Amino acid sequence: MNEWEDLRKQARKLENDIDLKLVSFSKLGTGTVSTYKSNDSDTEHLLSTEHVFNSVALEIEELLTKLAAVNEKLGEIASNETGNGAAMLHTLQRHRDILQDYTQEFRKTQ
Repeated sequence: MNEWEDLRKQARKLENDIDLKLVSFSKLGTGTVSTYKSNDSDTEHLLSTEHVFNSVALEIEELLTKLAAVNEKLGEIASNETGNGAAMLHTLQRHRDILQDYTQEFRKTQ
């Protein structure tokens, strides 16, 4: 059961991270974020919005992949659980629904 709780915490953290990234990604997609600046010694280096957009998209894809893997592990644990299986399956379904919603939102914004 301890592994289940650890995985649930990981899933919630990933979901929160994805949510924050999706907000940034959506703003980038609509052009409401100003250009990002990075100081490299004395030279000010401007990153293009397209580069930032692609970078955030890659980060979101990685987070979605990690969340899918955590959900898979949760599914394995839930399928082997006999005493508290219904509650676990309900929780697992909720995490899967969140993953599906975030994936759809990401694809729509892309």
